[in-house]
Amino acid sequence: MSDQSFPGDRPMDADRVTRRDLAEGKVEKVLSDRTSQVPIADFGFDFTNAMQIAEAAKIMATAGPMLPEWLRGNVGGCWGIIVRAIELNISPLTLANWTYLGKDGRVAYESQFYHAVIEAKAPLKERLQYEIIGTGDDRTCRVWGVFRGETIVREITSERLGDLRPGTNERGQIKGSPLWVRKPDVQMFYDTCRDWCRIFCPDILGGVYARGEVEESEGVAEPMKDVSRDTSPKLRERLRGPTGEGFDKSSIEEAIAAATPADPKRSSKGDASGPADVAASAETASSSDLPPGPPDGGAVALASQEAGGG
Repeated sequence: MSDQSFPGDRPMDADRVTRRDLAEGKVEKVLSDRTSQVPIADFGFDFTNAMQIAEAAKIMATAGPMLPEWLRGNVGGCWGIIVRAIELNISPLTLANWTYLGKDGRVAYESQFYHAVIEAKAPLKERLQYEIIGTGDDRTCRVWGVFRGETIVREITSERLGDLRPGTNERGQIKGSPLWVRKPDVQMFYDTCRDWCRIFCPDILGGVYARGEVEESEGVAEPMKDVSRDTSPKLRERLRGPTGEGFDKSSIEEAIAAATPADPKRSSKGDASGPADVAASAETASSSDLPPGPPDGGAVALASQEAGGG
């Protein structure tokens, strides 16, 4: 029994097929009447519809050690590999063993894959030619080819080996293909072939990434970070604009103070008086201008006389 764990491992009905069953090669659990409908040609499958591809993917997922670990028991992954293999007209098992799964979940392809696909799919008059120029870390790789029906030689030259060779991870292992250490000229040729194809016939490798393109400074490429948190504050600052001189609170208060004439007769206490003190002073001044009225007693006597006369 495999030591590999799978999502959803739990007690199930005996006739239910799990990913563990597929990874352990229990092909009998996926065989059905539909399996006989998958046509076989001289050099592999000969599919006519998507159902046949799905049935073949179930069987392929049980291939065990003939697949890289990420594809064992992975019917969906095998389905994708078969579809891509049909597009490129190569063996699904061969293509599967050229794949590499990064820690971020993206599928990359080994360097040899690119050269094989270019030779099989590009409309070349003859195979791509190459030349290694220079020595040591200064050597470069020149690749050229001619399309059928043309005479123009299309070529590119790589950067220096010293600039192309990736660094090492925390364990001292080379990032990317080990060929950078064991056979750097071969790795330079593979990478330059890939770049040649992306320049002159990009439709062949659209959406396909190399192992070195997936792996970056930490060994694998990381998903893009969400930077939307920084957008709103910066946007508010741009919309607010720079603070104009004389339009902030302190500038307004200074302008009011400068426009108010100073009263030399007012004491420091008077200067500190508020609006309520000013209103009280005005009321007192108004009442002092009126003539004095009769005392309280006179007012009462006058009222009595008016009542008696009435």
